[in-house]
Amino acid sequence: MINPYEIISKSALPAFRAMVSKRLAQNYNLTQQQVALRLGVTQASVSNYARKARGTMLNLEVDPNLARAADQVAQVLSSEKPDQREALRMMTEVCDYIRFNHVMCKLHEDLDPEFKTEGCAACVGGLTLESSHIKTRAAV
Repeated sequence: MINPYEIISKSALPAFRAMVSKRLAQNYNLTQQQVALRLGVTQASVSNYARKARGTMLNLEVDPNLARAADQVAQVLSSEKPDQREALRMMTEVCDYIRFNHVMCKLHEDLDPEFKTEGCAACVGGLTLESSHIKTRAAV
């Protein structure tokens, strides 16, 4: 059984980072090292994104909402003093969007053929403040 968060961390997030990386390099003329610093990854990761050796399991460019989100994250990270917290918030929203809108269901079935995503509710909804399984801290 593959947890949806594993797919996000190993496939969706690298695919989104690749999108942002490409935009930072092409639209803002940043070097791979500058892109890496802004994204919080290594220069080697950025090189792999550019060569399409990483971040290619999901094509997120086909979703106009995700393409716009990549543009916005790149814009935030392109400044001389990028707002890392805002970029992190936006990227977290992207991960939630990917999960809640079932963007990775086909990949999930490809990776785990025994698991049928039809009728699956693993990616539906979010954690309430008073879940029956886990308690969360209320926002301060």
